Amino acid sequence: MATRVGPTRRMGSRNSATGAALLDATEAVMREEGYGAVTSRRVAERAGINQQTVYYYFAAMDDLLLAAYRRRTAQVLETVKRAMASDRPLHALWQAFSDPFDAALTMEYLALANHNEAIRRETIAFGEKMRALQVERLGDGIGAALPEDAPDSPLGLIMALTYVSHLMGFEATLGLRGGHRDVRQLAEWALRGLEPAGRGAPRPPE
Repeated sequence: MATRVGPTRRMGSRNSATGAALLDATEAVMREEGYGAVTSRRVAERAGINQQTVYYYFAAMDDLLLAAYRRRTAQVLETVKRAMASDRPLHALWQAFSDPFDAALTMEYLALANHNEAIRRETIAFGEKMRALQVERLGDGIGAALPEDAPDSPLGLIMALTYVSHLMGFEATLGLRGGHRDVRQLAEWALRGLEPAGRGAPRPPE
């Protein structure tokens, strides 16, 4: 006997204004109260809609969190691409990654990744994609700009730049700023050597 299949539940479009408002509300709650405060009720209150509407657009809260994270990583990717297309891409990446406003949300997503397998997998995949893209776009130019006696490791330089700028952003979010001025001066001195003003981005050898 054939098994009767019930009707598929109708879901709202996540690309709609309401879907976007739910993602905005999710990020706002995460920034201000932490990922543990992201509940359907709290998100609905922040978005100014009925609680049940959340489940019209997202079947479960994990779906909402994953959608918000994917939108966030897409935005970060566009920021990185713009930075890499600038005349001084390493300077632009340094400024982008040390933004305390973005750091607060990044901290919450990293904390969430420790407890949410889908977010953890997404974080790993995105991180590997970002590193590969940065080396592809900037690796040859950085290698050509490094001093002759420097290790031939464009990826190492990119990752060090990323780690330090992220850490400073995280600390600034907490209110810890001791030593930041010194680190900025040192980093900007090193970056000027790789990307002197007026010369544009480092170019690979012919």
